[in-house]
Amino acid sequence: MSSGRQRGMSVKIACPQCGAVVPEMDGPVHAYVPSAPGCWAAFGALRADEMLRFAGSEVNNLVVDAYMAQHPGDGTDRRDRQSVFVHLVSLCAVIERGAPPSRSPDVLRAVLAHATEFPLLRRARGPGDLTVLSATEATSVEDHDARVRTWAASVWDSWREHHPTIRAALDATG
Repeated sequence: MSSGRQRGMSVKIACPQCGAVVPEMDGPVHAYVPSAPGCWAAFGALRADEMLRFAGSEVNNLVVDAYMAQHPGDGTDRRDRQSVFVHLVSLCAVIERGAPPSRSPDVLRAVLAHATEFPLLRRARGPGDLTVLSATEATSVEDHDARVRTWAASVWDSWREHHPTIRAALDATG
């Protein structure tokens, strides 16, 4: 153990998918969402905060869409391809088409009802400028909502080379 760790200083690492600088730690992660345990913990803490402090937020579903779309797998598991794809369709519906974030579960169900194959999507430009951490220091529901919307827009933009494919999938849902 390093002397810094012995003195209570935490070691920080960058999440391999989104780049968030988080504590290096052992801990749970999602089965097919390849994040650093510290990043997954930050996502869990943000979700808990939404339930405790920001229960009236209109963007709680958008947090899930942004996080999942920002943490793609390598595509070997159908579930990771599906996850990124459906969450990107939901981001498109909210960001480009003006759907309320509360409709995200409906969009996800509609995509799953219409699609049987999910293409492997790869980002050409990296994960976007913002991460889950950009939404964790909100001081009010309004601040939370603004931070989440800005983060989600950054994630959506990071996939811009796939926007035509995602728009077509959204259009196919009727």
